[in-house]
Amino acid sequence: MATQPVDVRSARRGLAEAAVVMVAYFAISLWSRYDPILFLAVVGLGLLLPLGWAWIARDWRRQGFARAKLGPSLGLGAVIGLLTIVYLLLTHRDPAAFPPPMLGVQLAAGVPIWLLILSPFQEFLFRGWLQPRLTEALGYRPGLALTAVLFAVWHYLPPFQGTTTSSLDLSSVGAVLTMLGMGLAFGWAFRRTENIAAPWLAHALMGVGTILVGRMTLVTVMP
Repeated sequence: MATQPVDVRSARRGLAEAAVVMVAYFAISLWSRYDPILFLAVVGLGLLLPLGWAWIARDWRRQGFARAKLGPSLGLGAVIGLLTIVYLLLTHRDPAAFPPPMLGVQLAAGVPIWLLILSPFQEFLFRGWLQPRLTEALGYRPGLALTAVLFAVWHYLPPFQGTTTSSLDLSSVGAVLTMLGMGLAFGWAFRRTENIAAPWLAHALMGVGTILVGRMTLVTVMP
């Protein structure tokens, strides 16, 4: 996104908004570990808060909800997503679940879930809503880095770890670095294109990759 003169008051307000929303969102996400039904609230807030905020402020473009550069954005998202799949195939295959059983059924369930639910609620909130506020308040590189760190840390809060829907083993150093790297890549794509479609598609393809390498199982094979 083009660099704009910094409005100190606006930057401080954006930083305060980010702090309040993230504390509340992280708290609800952590609570959902003990009451999994609350994960529906986590997903709903991730989708609806950015959309509602943009609608009230009449500022869709700031959060990347724009038709401009849609084609290049989808192209960049596809490239990053496909590279991520290759990376996962090389480094994160689960030997006990590769190749995944019933792969066609897993993909039939997983592709729409990642494309329509899991990717957009994370990207709308972290890249579309949070990243612009942090980059405007702190500068591009610190804002991008902090967004990626918060994105990685957030994955430890909901009821992911130890379930069949865990996309990565979050207890490993490699998974932590992978989450940080993906956060940086998705954030860079958003900054580059000014369109949420780029990180949205990249993240969705990354999710499909976790199914391909046997790290995420949506359909359980009955014995």
